[in-house]
Formats: sequence, C-alpha cells, structure tokens
Amino acid sequence: MTPSPAKTAAPPRPQLPAPGVALTLLSESVAHRTELATLELEEARDHACTSTLLAGATGALLLFTGFAFTLLMASLVWDDPHRGWWLTGLCAAYLAGTATTAYILVRRLRTWQPLGETRFQLQQDYQCLNNLFKSATR
Repeated sequence: MTPSPAKTAAPPRPQLPAPGVALTLLSESVAHRTELATLELEEARDHACTSTLLAGATGALLLFTGFAFTLLMASLVWDDPHRGWWLTGLCAAYLAGTATTAYILVRRLRTWQPLGETRFQLQQDYQCLNNLFKSATR
C-alpha cells in the first residue's frame, strides 16, 4: 500500500509572529530574565554576606584555639629535651592543615558559577530563537 501524498508532506514551518506580538513576547522574556537575574544576585549577596561573617568568626575562634593549643603543648613538653622537635611537628601539622584548606578553597572558587541559572536560561532562549529564525528563513 502506498502512502498518500498528504500524509508524507513535511510538517509546516513555524511562522514568525506579527511584529507587535513579537515585541510583546520579547519584552516579557527580557522582564522574566531580568527578574531571575535579580533574584540570583540577591541570593548570591545574602550567601556571600553570611559566609563572610561565619568565615570571620570561625577564623578568629580557630586562631584563638591554635594559640591556646600551642601554649598547652609547649607547657607539656617544656622539660623534655626534644621540645624543639615536638613544636616543629606541631607547626608541620598546622602547615598541612593550612595547605589542605587552601586547596579546598581554591577548588571551590574555581568551580563556582555565579548566575548559573540565568546563563542557562539565556542559552536556551538563544537556541530557541536561532532555531525559529533558521526554520523561518528556509
């Protein structure tokens, strides 16, 4: 059985909307993307402020703890003839901890993508418009 010509016809090409409708759609799209970017910027600001305060408090408390721990260790090994080695080992442990946290921080900062969702939405919009214009010009 041979298919009828009406069933094998290519699907209709999408048509560009009227200029007034297109401008309305474009302005709504820009307004939505602007709103999304604004929300993401507010979230990023809140996240950065809270993280900065927490990091400052954590750093200060860690510094105080480090001083106290170092003085405690020095007082415990003060009479030991190998006290220099004990304190050198403690400094090496501090240095290893510093290197580890610095590595984690750098890796975290390199992988952070601000406005990721906004960028994704804009790429989707671009692909959609590009496909629409290509199909309309064929």
